Amino acid sequence: MTDDQTHEPARPGTRTSRISPRLSRGIAAVLATLVVLALVAVAVQLLVLRPRFEEAQAEQAARAEVAQAAEQFAVEVNNYDSESIDDYQAGVRQLLTTKFAGEFEKAMGDIVRSVNEAEMTSKGEVLTSAVASVDPDSAEVLVVADANVKTVLDSQPRARHFRWEVSLVKVDGAWLVDNFTPVT
Repeated sequence: MTDDQTHEPARPGTRTSRISPRLSRGIAAVLATLVVLALVAVAVQLLVLRPRFEEAQAEQAARAEVAQAAEQFAVEVNNYDSESIDDYQAGVRQLLTTKFAGEFEKAMGDIVRSVNEAEMTSKGEVLTSAVASVDPDSAEVLVVADANVKTVLDSQPRARHFRWEVSLVKVDGAWLVDNFTPVT
């Protein structure tokens, strides 16, 4: 059998299974180009997009931390009763910077007297909060809270509404309240 006898001639309307060397090189070039483009895309993702994603995640985590600290403060400040005013003061004090704790203590004298005289109780809740700004060591958070205050003189609790701008600073890794002011 000769080479000519081993291959049958192609029939009209049928394809041969052989790819020309020129077409083969073209397909290889296209595949090589696609591989290079894929590698470039992976490199861009790793070098450019990934750090931005991680930065955005870190900022989101910081915003959540400061919002939580401000909300905790708003709840603690508005939850008290005359029978446990010392526990109240200690609970709030641990959320404050040293500077602000001193100011808070000065203001507490009149408040403690009023709470004890009227046998006051208050239950507060945060309605919403929003981070106005945050950087590595300070933040501003807007907090909207309500408190229901009851005294021996009142038959029904009085609703109180608060809108505060809470200033926080990071001290030894913890966000502490450095000031708060009413917002109208």
